Amino acid sequence: MKTRIKILTAIIGISALGISSRTAQATSLLQETFSFPDGDLKLAAGSLWVSHGGGSTPLNVVSGQAYIDQNDATSGRDDYNRPLSSTFDPSTDNTSVLYSAFTANFTALPFLSGTAVNGSYFAHFKSSASAEFYGRIGASTTGAGAGAFRLSIANESGTPVFLAQDLNLNTTYTVVTRLDLSTDKVTLWVNPTLETDTSITDVAGAITYAAGSISAYALRQGTTGSSGNVGAPGDILIDDLRVATSFAEAIAPIPEPSSLGLLGLGAMAAMTLRRRK
Repeated sequence: MKTRIKILTAIIGISALGISSRTAQATSLLQETFSFPDGDLKLAAGSLWVSHGGGSTPLNVVSGQAYIDQNDATSGRDDYNRPLSSTFDPSTDNTSVLYSAFTANFTALPFLSGTAVNGSYFAHFKSSASAEFYGRIGASTTGAGAGAFRLSIANESGTPVFLAQDLNLNTTYTVVTRLDLSTDKVTLWVNPTLETDTSITDVAGAITYAAGSISAYALRQGTTGSSGNVGAPGDILIDDLRVATSFAEAIAPIPEPSSLGLLGLGAMAAMTLRRRK
């Protein structure tokens, strides 16, 4: 009996080790489901998010989602970031490709005033250098039909380019970006299944290579422009944020082994023992 138990334990251990090895080899850099109680995201138990914007109004969790609260020209709202598991120096790295993916549900339209047309950005890769933001995802009503909006992409402080796809309020979309350090270009998709699906690339925006590595992903509550020509991205619920080094891993990351999975391994091991008996 003891011998069978030892064999069973060994089989489960070897199988679990195989899963662990595959997980370790995966290039997932961040996975966040915002599974925290309602309230300030950075103060939630177990949260890895920190503030970098300095605003007095926190970025909150609402019903298990991060809430971007910026549907007017009011300033003073805070921006948060969460570190990646690896860093990438754009001044020396000419090979890495970084992807971000998350779901977004807009509950209020982007805000525009005066001559502003580009709205503002609400998510991006963040460097350890001050104000070095790459792959900035923005939103604006410019070019969209009544009651709709469009998303944009830009590098650093470049002019955003818009995906010609009208989006609607209270609808959940999967937003995916690619930052290619071999070309220094950024690309945006909405609801893609393949990397060859319809997208928009900022071909003019460039990375200036300020000192500092890309080390975090950030969510922003802020405006662009100055009074009275101001844009804001709207009110947005963000969930299931993933950052990885491949498109497939970004939209479908490798899950951690679950207790149910280990039970399944145990069942398979037991069946093996019964066959050998």
